Amino acid sequence: MKKITTLFIFFACSGQVFAKGGITIEMQKPQTAQEQQTASIIKASEINQTFTKLSSQYFPFNRRLRVQYGSSEGPYYDPENHSIHIPYSFYLESHDYFSKHGYEEKYGKSAEDGATDALLHTLLHEAGHAYIEDQRIPVLGKEEDAVDNFATIILLNYIENGDDVAISAADMFAFESQSEERPNYYEMGDYADEHSFDLQRYFSTLCLVYGSNPKKYQYLLDEVEDHYLGDRKDFCVSNFEIINENWHQYLSVKK
Repeated sequence: MKKITTLFIFFACSGQVFAKGGITIEMQKPQTAQEQQTASIIKASEINQTFTKLSSQYFPFNRRLRVQYGSSEGPYYDPENHSIHIPYSFYLESHDYFSKHGYEEKYGKSAEDGATDALLHTLLHEAGHAYIEDQRIPVLGKEEDAVDNFATIILLNYIENGDDVAISAADMFAFESQSEERPNYYEMGDYADEHSFDLQRYFSTLCLVYGSNPKKYQYLLDEVEDHYLGDRKDFCVSNFEIINENWHQYLSVKK
């Protein structure tokens, strides 16, 4: 079982920054044996400790944020109550996706680790919404895209092997786009939705990972057509630099 560990890159020079509001983690009573196992896995992964430390160091809240596992709906952020809600079923569905797609056989990462990675990215995504609300950060464009970027930037900068976590999260978007429950066409509601399409979120996340380290991840965008690949790689490098710098205008540690 993997435990997520953080790298506080600027700890020595900046010192600890304690959250004003802090974070409360609530684990609702599991209703089934599967949910009980999920709750145990989440606790053992220490993902909540990681998330809380990241917030304290890099995106502290003025108002206490509540994270509730075991909600009936979600994942989502409730701005009225300043709370994040994550059903146990989200982890179970993620685990099922990674398992069905043979993640361990293809990439040497267990379905459990893949689902834990996806959960951390999702926590950070929802925390991005909460941080925008808490800090009154202006958003020009789609907020869902902005907080996808927030989650990935935090992973790439402040989590040990965070690039690997981000790739797992991207793969989850790809799996969701291939779900048998989805039709082979988009309905009008899909175009009106606040989220980008799953495959767009997949490539956007990979773009940031590639842009953060082009030499290490020169293969990462190989799914892109050859005639477009060079331009896309150049874009991803500059895109990472811009988004990384812009988000750090609002984080506790400046780049």
